[in-house]
Amino acid sequence: SRGGGGGGGGGRVTPGEMEKLRAWNHLDWALYSHLNRSFGRKAEAYGEQRLRREAEELRERRAELARRCLKGGGPLPARVISDGGLRPFQPPGREEILGYEVKEGLEPAERLLCSRLATPELQYKDLLDRKQF
Repeated sequence: SRGGGGGGGGGRVTPGEMEKLRAWNHLDWALYSHLNRSFGRKAEAYGEQRLRREAEELRERRAELARRCLKGGGPLPARVISDGGLRPFQPPGREEILGYEVKEGLEPAERLLCSRLATPELQYKDLLDRKQF
């Protein structure tokens, strides 16, 4: 028996299924390969040490903002996030998607910045739609 039809069910993929998977994913793979090569060339031109240094600065800035902005300093289960605008959508029957709760007592400008950084993608898309249209 094949065990569940995909998604890590433990079954083996038949040669016919493998051919279908390759066809379905062909454009994704071509795009990934192109972007990976393009990034490699740009990273080399930019300089590996410089890129590493700037990536580390970005990680440090992100950690600083998390300490400054986020209740708990990191992701939380959606059910404990009191602000509905910051609560991520939970697809039925899936793993829980974590989100962020902004600290209380922030000055208005800082609260706005922190809220924007913590806004889940669906709510952020809606915000961008309202601004664009």
